[in-house]
Amino acid sequence: MTVETYHCKSVKQSDQALELAWPHFPLALTQAVGVRLGNTLFAGLGSASQAWFALDITAAPKAWHPRAEFPFAVRKDAVAAAADGKIYVFGGSGRSTGTQSLHQFDSIACYDPQTDCWTELAARLPVGMLGASAAAIGSCIYIFGGYNKPQFDQFFQAYETAAREQQAAILYAFMDRDAKEFAWNDHVWEFDTSDHRWRDIGQVPHAPNCGSGVIVDGGEVFLANGEIKPGLRTASVKHGSIQNGELMWLADKDLPPSDQPQEGIAAAFSGKCGMVKILAGGSNFIGARQNYQSGKKYAHRGLNKLWRDEIYVMRNEMWEFAGRLPHGRANGLSFEVEQGLLLVGGDTQNGQPCLETWLLSYQKCTGITISSHKL
Repeated sequence: MTVETYHCKSVKQSDQALELAWPHFPLALTQAVGVRLGNTLFAGLGSASQAWFALDITAAPKAWHPRAEFPFAVRKDAVAAAADGKIYVFGGSGRSTGTQSLHQFDSIACYDPQTDCWTELAARLPVGMLGASAAAIGSCIYIFGGYNKPQFDQFFQAYETAAREQQAAILYAFMDRDAKEFAWNDHVWEFDTSDHRWRDIGQVPHAPNCGSGVIVDGGEVFLANGEIKPGLRTASVKHGSIQNGELMWLADKDLPPSDQPQEGIAAAFSGKCGMVKILAGGSNFIGARQNYQSGKKYAHRGLNKLWRDEIYVMRNEMWEFAGRLPHGRANGLSFEVEQGLLLVGGDTQNGQPCLETWLLSYQKCTGITISSHKL
């Protein structure tokens, strides 16, 4: 057993190795869902198929243990949150049968950790919520963003049934459009877990985002970057305050450039280390923003997708560059634990699975420290 510690800034080696002993996830885990409920972390779905695991953060040694498998169709990029002792999984994409084209689900699954049972609710999604972000505040869950379900379903129906020589033209026609034409969900939806009812609490004042990192701080929600259309990111971090079910939007804050113009990132890791908000990793296409601004609507065409290693922190109400991960990483799960922000699953450049778990901790005097525990 070895413990490796990476330092974004010069710090002393930690002598509390056992506290950093966070195990690897048992399977490759991308486009998955994960939430913390009490002292237990839950994670699964996505590339882990129907597998569902739990980790007691108070246990020593810590380990992921299998729980009841997800009994419904395999799905990726669903959105999940926990409220009133249960976990809710909204939407996602997949195939209901082996021959059906890729489509968005409009269902809601509920997991009860007390009984270790899954159920499907009678309620359905009011709009497409693939790639959305969720924030639980009290007994309500708030959903931001989401791909347009009719467009998504129709595109994959056409693309997957077309002859191979026709697919490139279908893809180009779909991608070569203005961001507004994708008609992503631009309203914030409140799901009340007490009666399973939806309420539209208003339209967002910005371009709707998918793949945003979400940070909840009391009644405040931060939506970090994400896409405004496939392949095109935004560098802004939206800031909203929810009080008594009413949403008020506050001033946006942009990420600063690191070593080149800031493209923004999607599918990043996000959360708090104590009182410090962190955004790390993610992916983007360098040059996509410039292409789009010059009129090339298929902005990421011909560009390489890059997995990012930058770490940003919010201090004094501003985002600042704080260091780098050991390598680029995206599409995983973030868990806030007492020791810091836990990065689980995800992948590295070109979609290679990343099994190693990292703990990001922050101290004002030393900055970010990244620790990994290897068995």
